[in-house]
Formats: sequence, structure tokens, C-alpha cells
Amino acid sequence: MNSTFRRFAQDYIASRFESMGGLAEGRHVLEVGCGGGYGVELILRRFKAAEVDAIDMDAKMIDVARQRLSSYSDRVRLSIGNVTSLAAKDATFDAVFDFGAIHIEVEWKSALREVSRVLKPGGRFYFEMVTSRALRLPYFLVTERFQGMEPPDAKEVLAELERQGIHVGQHFARPYAHALTGWVGDLIGVGWKE
Repeated sequence: MNSTFRRFAQDYIASRFESMGGLAEGRHVLEVGCGGGYGVELILRRFKAAEVDAIDMDAKMIDVARQRLSSYSDRVRLSIGNVTSLAAKDATFDAVFDFGAIHIEVEWKSALREVSRVLKPGGRFYFEMVTSRALRLPYFLVTERFQGMEPPDAKEVLAELERQGIHVGQHFARPYAHALTGWVGDLIGVGWKE
């Protein structure tokens, strides 16, 4: 979703990410599901990343992001890609950001495995997920892909992150009031790669 409303939501999510996990100053970062590139801008400006690789499955969104981020061209690499099979080598990134992309991936466990694989030891995973069935009700209107998808619950996501060597501990929030409006996901957190 690429709208003004979603950009405000991403600003809020970024503030939660920062309070839980700090900045990524001078770091090499990956954003999965970058859409039109607003998240990449946040990562560069707010989190002070040195360079950002970003992927999206939609070539049109990559084109939009390329236009939006043209002034950062020396610090940003955009490509078409899928979070379940990242092209990066093992232990490439200091941080991975997910502004609500992995929760729409049917193979979300494979996506988390890939995130863990490309994170350096000590690297951070900033994530937003919609796990609530109620919040996911309208998803089938967007695409048939969601009709058969069984969403994970928050406990499953946190347990899978631990299995993948990404420790979240108490660095997560369940912002119910915002989530009930559909403004943000119902699970926001930061995990550290062991």
C-alpha cells in the first residue's frame, strides 16, 4: 500500500522501531517489500543508514521508488526480488527492515529464514506484522492469493524468529488501538541476530 495514510503509519512505526532498536547509523541495510520507496527514505534520513538495498516483487513499484530516491542514487540499490529467496550472500547486512511485507508472504517462515541468513551476527531485524485475523479480513479483496493463507499469530512469529536465531525478548509491542483501526500491524518489534 502506497498512500499518504500509509506514509504516516510508517512514520509512527519508525518511531517505535527507533525506540526499541536504535539507529542504523553508517550501516548497510536491506528493506524487504519497499513499495514506492518511502521506507527507504526513512531508513536513510531517520535511521542514518550509509547504504540501502531494497527489493519489491512489483517492477512498477521499483520504478516509482527509483524516481522517489533519485537524489540518493549513490546510496541505494533497488531490485525486483522475493524475500523467500534473497540474492544477497550470507551475513551481508547490518540490519533488515520490514514495514509490513513479510506478513503477506504465504511462505513467511522461509522469509524469516532468509532474513536471518543475510543478517550479520549482532544485526537487527526491524519488523511490522499483521497477525490478527480480524485485521486480515479485507486482504482477500486485494488478491486471491490470500484466500487460502493461514496467518501466523504473534506467538508463532516470535517463536519462529527465535528458531532462526533472531532474539526479540521484550523488544516488541502490540499497539492494539492503532492496529484495530488498521493503521499499523498488530506486532511491531526488533530482534538481534545471534
